Parts: sequence; structure tokens; C-alpha cells
Amino acid sequence: MSMRPWQPFLPYNAVCCRYSEIGTKGRNRGSFVRRLVEGLGRSLGESFASPRFEVERGRVYLYPGREQGGLLTREQWEALRREIPNLPGIASVSPGWHCPRTLEALQEYVWRTLPQVVEAFLATHSPEERTYAMRVNRCDKSFPLHSDEIEKGFAEEVFRRWPQLTLDLKKPALRIGVDLRPSGIFVDYERIPGPGGLPAGSGGQALALLSGGIDSPVACYEMIRRGTNVDFVTFHSAPYTPEAGLTKICDLARILNHFQHRGRVVAVNLLPFQKAVRDNCEEKFRTVLYRRSMMRLASVVARHFQDEALVTGENLGQVASQTLTNMRVIQEASPMMILRPLLVYDKLDIMAVARKIGTLDLSQIPVPDSCTIFAPASPATAASLALVKANEARLDLPALLQECLRQTTIMSTVTYQAHPFPELLEQPLAL
Repeated sequence: MSMRPWQPFLPYNAVCCRYSEIGTKGRNRGSFVRRLVEGLGRSLGESFASPRFEVERGRVYLYPGREQGGLLTREQWEALRREIPNLPGIASVSPGWHCPRTLEALQEYVWRTLPQVVEAFLATHSPEERTYAMRVNRCDKSFPLHSDEIEKGFAEEVFRRWPQLTLDLKKPALRIGVDLRPSGIFVDYERIPGPGGLPAGSGGQALALLSGGIDSPVACYEMIRRGTNVDFVTFHSAPYTPEAGLTKICDLARILNHFQHRGRVVAVNLLPFQKAVRDNCEEKFRTVLYRRSMMRLASVVARHFQDEALVTGENLGQVASQTLTNMRVIQEASPMMILRPLLVYDKLDIMAVARKIGTLDLSQIPVPDSCTIFAPASPATAASLALVKANEARLDLPALLQECLRQTTIMSTVTYQAHPFPELLEQPLAL
């Protein structure tokens, strides 16, 4: 259910955080839930000074600190709406009320708060949109009434008070949620959707090859949504490529870092290698040779950061280097596992995700990158590994890769400042 800008602010005393996939983790569920609670605390820490969490099966309840009288402030309510869509592992969140486990308490909370909600609802919805339902989740089977009995009992009174409403059990525009649990009853009127997936940090660490295009930021997001913390490496060809390219990368990384622990940004100057390829190798193999060198250089960065895999935004058949044959040849140069989360995505699906996470407009700003430097007129779409290696044999690979590493910097996503990164020269090369 989508967010409702018409929803009035009410004196909520609790927040119900739901997860979905974590519930399938069996004996490991506890560690995933702990990560989720840590993420909630980290994301909401500025707004919730001393929140209290309680964990039940399928739910994490958040209670405001006592300094607010145990009630949610408007600032905290707005923080939930702002931060929850960025928090992997969360299916949805509802501000609401935790009340005693009695029918009388349920009636008290509903009839005290529902009139304000209905008033705002009727004022913002046309007659044909004014649909209603109560959905009761009776996890506590010892509760004396069944779900349908509670729903019907409230419906009779709701329609008596507000005859403008009509019943719609499938997709009601106004929904009362009731969760009956042994610890009490939770009542809510809205669900703020989260991104789903797994909590940040629960899936290890990886290094993503981040370009200024549409695909690679989405690939990063999909990995983050699976619980992987992502660092970033980008390739440029200064002075042939402008500084605006690195600024753009920092901006993309800053957006992606909203969904995870802060990922670091490393910028590698590929120009020394590109010039050598231009002067010594067959033109049609340039793109594949560039990509192989990127994998080698990225592996050095990943080893330094103790990242476990490389991530790319490759999409099968989208460009010349992304045929199965060429990807196999490129993969052969990498000493690390390469993950391609977008391999079979449609372009429109990738763009839809980019739009949702806020990277699409930025990615569509045209800035020359290293892929455009000395690009071949007719790139090979089915490169022979033997011929590619024969072309590499014409190069002094160790010296060229070391020169690229010497010109590598680590970037600040806030100030855009580039700092030397000489520690990479101490890492072994993969040749």
C-alpha cells in the first residue's frame, strides 16, 4: 500500500516494522533481525534520541523515548516517511498504537482516532474512491473473537457513522490494520513501503565498477538491497575526460550511500593503459582489453578493502563488450568473482529502478567517460581469448597497471577532493 500524503498526524505511541524475506531464514533469523534493528537505529538516530525496540516473530516494534511522553513527534513521523523507503530489509512500516489485548481497548483506540482519519480521507477522495476495509491479523488464537467477527462488528458502526464509505476487501483506499498478538494489539491506518530485501551488511562486502551511466548505479542498489555493503571504483582518462565525470560519480555514490553504510569511492586513471593499447594492439579488441584491465585494477582495490567480489552493471547483449563470448574473455582476467545483477533485466526495468532510487536524472546528464576514449569503430563482439592474450603480450602489463595505480585517488563524496592512494601499490597484481 502506497504512502498517503493526506494522512493526518496523530498521537501514535508505537511503530510496527515488518520484514518479509528475513522470516524465511530459520535459525539465522536472529542475526538478520539484529542487523535490521541496527539499521533502524542508524537511519532514525537523529530523530529518535533513545528509541526502544521489541522484537516479535515477523515484527520489530519501535517505541519513542520517554522524553516525548511516549508519543511520536511530528519530526519522527516525517523521518519515518523519509528514511524507511531507503532501508533494505524493511517490507513496510506503520505508525500506530500498541494497546492492551482486549476488545474494549481496541474499540477505545479506534473510535478515538478514526474520526480524524475519516475526515481527512473524505476531504481528499472522490465518492467513487471512498472505499473501506478493516483487516485483522489474529496471530493470537486465544483471543475470544475471530478475525471476521471483529471486522464485521466494526464495519456496522463505521457505515452507520459514515454512510459515504463503501466496503472493498481487496484494495480499500482506507484501511484499518489490526494485529492481534500475545503481547497486545497493534492498530494502524497506513503502511509506508520499504525496499524489502535483506538488511545492510548481512550479505558481506563487494566492490562495484561505477560509471556515470544508468545501469551500474542500479546494479549497486540491487546488491545493497540483498544486504551487501558496496564500495565503488570508477575509471577515468584525465586529461581527456573532464573533472565533471568524477563529480558525477561522487554524486551517484552519495545517493547510493543513503541505502547502506558509507561506501568508499576510488578513481583510477586508465589513460596510460589506453594509450598503450591504442599504439600496440588491434583496434577491434580495444574495448575488451580495457575491460580486462579494469577487472585487474578493480581486484587490487577490492583486496585492499577486503571486498569479496566485483559488481558490474553488465546487461547481456546491450553493447559489444556484453556478449556472452566477450564477458567470458573479460572474466578470465579477473582473479575475483564477478557479480552481474542486471544481466537479464530489460532496459525499461533498469530505468524504472533508477527513477525510483533517484539516480536516473543524474545518470542521463551527458559527460564523457573513459569508455569513449579511443573507442574502436567496429568493436569485436566475439573476441577470441587466444587473440586477446596475444595482443596483451605486446604490452608491458605490470608497468602499465602500476602506472594506473600510481595515479589512483580516493574521493570525498562531499567535497569532491581527490586524495592519493599509494597503499594500492603494495598489493600484488593479477596478470
